Amino acid sequence: MTKKEVRQLAKQKIKEGKTQQQTFEEIKETSDRPSEEIANIVKQIPTLAARQKNKTLNYVLIGLLALTILSKMLAGIPIALQDGIKSLPIIFILPIINILMLWGVSTYSVGAHRVTGFLSLLALLRSLGDILGKPFEPLVLVDLVLIGGMLFLGFYLNNKLTPGYDIVKEKYTDSQGRTKLRNKIKFED
Repeated sequence: MTKKEVRQLAKQKIKEGKTQQQTFEEIKETSDRPSEEIANIVKQIPTLAARQKNKTLNYVLIGLLALTILSKMLAGIPIALQDGIKSLPIIFILPIINILMLWGVSTYSVGAHRVTGFLSLLALLRSLGDILGKPFEPLVLVDLVLIGGMLFLGFYLNNKLTPGYDIVKEKYTDSQGRTKLRNKIKFED
């Protein structure tokens, strides 16, 4: 079973309402891939319960992304008006990264929340570099609040939706009757 097949099977089982632990155990039984590799794939897929629990914050992040898309499109209008119809595609090219982040967050794509947080961090650093030493403008504050919200929610939701797993030692009796320890993967469902 390839990694892609494991990922597809994990997504299917999560969509059926299974926990990450149940999904991991079922895939481990049928796959020849190492347990930790399966666990790393499964941990990246938010369960239905985690999605439901964090739905409101995810909608807030979607709203913030939509606002940034709208603001970037509005910023492209003066360019299109100045240069004419030939520069009209700029209105749609400027927000393309934000559109991709919006799609990823709304579909709970693997790593979309983390990427949103990381790109928001880069945008925040860029914005801070642009405003240092310049007179205060209220629109800059709005921009910083939007970016800060996306930064916080991106990383926060990534941690809440994909909490990870622990490797614990478990006692078992081998075929010769000896008690031994083995590693067991436990998800934080």
